[in-house]
Amino acid sequence: MRVILIFAICLPCTLAQETETPTTEQQRRRTAVTLNYCRASLSRIRRYPSKRILLEEQERILNNLDLNAIRDEEVINLYSAVLDEINQTQILETERRVIHERTRRGMQRKLGTDLFVIGAHAVTGQLGNAIQSGANSWWDYRNTSIDRDAQTWVLERTKINGIVERSSKFLDAAWKLSRRNEIPDRWLVRTDDLSRLQKAMHEPDPAVRLRVLQRMSRFMEAYPPYWYYVARTQQQMGQLQEAAKTFRQLVDLGNGHFRKDDMLAAGTANLAMIEEYLESPTATRTAKKALEYSTDSWEVNLTCAWVLNRHDAHSEAEDAILRNLDVELEEHQSAIALTSLYYHTGDSAKLAKLLSDETVVARIPIPGLLLSATLLADDKFPAAARRRVVSSIRVDTDRRFGRESLVVSSAPDWKLGDAQLAMQIGDARLEPPRITTTPRGAEARFAGRLDSDVKNFEVTLTYPNTPAIRLHFATTERRGPLPTVDLLKTADRNVTITAIEVGKKRLSMEFAPSIRR
Repeated sequence: MRVILIFAICLPCTLAQETETPTTEQQRRRTAVTLNYCRASLSRIRRYPSKRILLEEQERILNNLDLNAIRDEEVINLYSAVLDEINQTQILETERRVIHERTRRGMQRKLGTDLFVIGAHAVTGQLGNAIQSGANSWWDYRNTSIDRDAQTWVLERTKINGIVERSSKFLDAAWKLSRRNEIPDRWLVRTDDLSRLQKAMHEPDPAVRLRVLQRMSRFMEAYPPYWYYVARTQQQMGQLQEAAKTFRQLVDLGNGHFRKDDMLAAGTANLAMIEEYLESPTATRTAKKALEYSTDSWEVNLTCAWVLNRHDAHSEAEDAILRNLDVELEEHQSAIALTSLYYHTGDSAKLAKLLSDETVVARIPIPGLLLSATLLADDKFPAAARRRVVSSIRVDTDRRFGRESLVVSSAPDWKLGDAQLAMQIGDARLEPPRITTTPRGAEARFAGRLDSDVKNFEVTLTYPNTPAIRLHFATTERRGPLPTVDLLKTADRNVTITAIEVGKKRLSMEFAPSIRR
């Protein structure tokens, strides 16, 4: 690859402006923003000269530039030639897939578990934490340090030297263009400004980070990512009014530069979330606007779906979630979101169809799965969901520590650590258990025993803002040889889940072993 691609990152937009000199401050500012985007791309590729960075800058910046402002035919021809140069870099499809997958994994976090509660909506404190966390975008990920593994497929030294050579030409072109268009120096970022910005974003204390960012504002006035990072820091600190103002400033400055803008999508989605929290009547309109900026930012889609659902825009919320599921984007969180949407809207037909899919059922936390079942008739609770519930929890009798204990063992998706547990055997209520995390989930250990004359007992799980879940167990006579389980007492009985109550709703369970003794 002949590295003229770097110089060309700035040429398409900047040369387009030379054909018609801007006459207004807004046009000059737009030119400055374009120059700053180009310089940032150049700086990043010079700092991390790898195919991964090249691919990201190509897809997010160069291939994403809005060409409507380019009217000069020679510029268009140059632009096409540069794209041909990039294609000769030979980023293989395998490399491209690995790079995309690594980026996607790097951006994942548990947004949906905070916003999409399959039950009562999140209480104020929990919701406040979710609002402060907000929705990430590629620009949040772009600003992180590049670790050693990410340096796979590094560009050759000759290409790096070419980048340095093109840097000086870029600076010369930027200087001439800024003089011609009377662009104030304070609007143009420098490489050291970008380095300081990256260093500031690595500061773990948001209060310190915000102070450092605010001191940089003089030379960051026309660089939209700077305002994005300021707004995200204000949001993290709970300064929601200030963050909303900065997000609006970001949209005014950054609008119109890219055909698909993940940063504006995330910024506007966060603004919609803040407006919803502050009970602003514009939240719905803002969420719809965020969805127009990008289609493949999964956190933006889920955030906007949450806002829209709270304002009864159910079809728009459903479409926002399906944007993820239709293209296999963060399916785990999206499945939770869609289940939550159907539950809160009372759409039992769509909910039953969704829970018939074993892949979807495997992604839903068990308490949410059971709560969703309360909308369905007992015979409409899908078999796939019923099997997962029964097979994911059991009780063991353990005598390893010289005292018999009853141990409730569950898969991770029961989230035992979030619940209060109680066990009732006949008229006796056992003491609260000790809960520990295991490689396969969690264990709740009750001090007590299951006498031979006990036929039925129950375990109650109480989660925040959710009706109590009662697991009803029954003992039956075991037939055939006794199983041998190391360090566990065995007996001639099986114990199974016969029914589950969620609030006032009772669900019968298929007869399947759930306890071993």
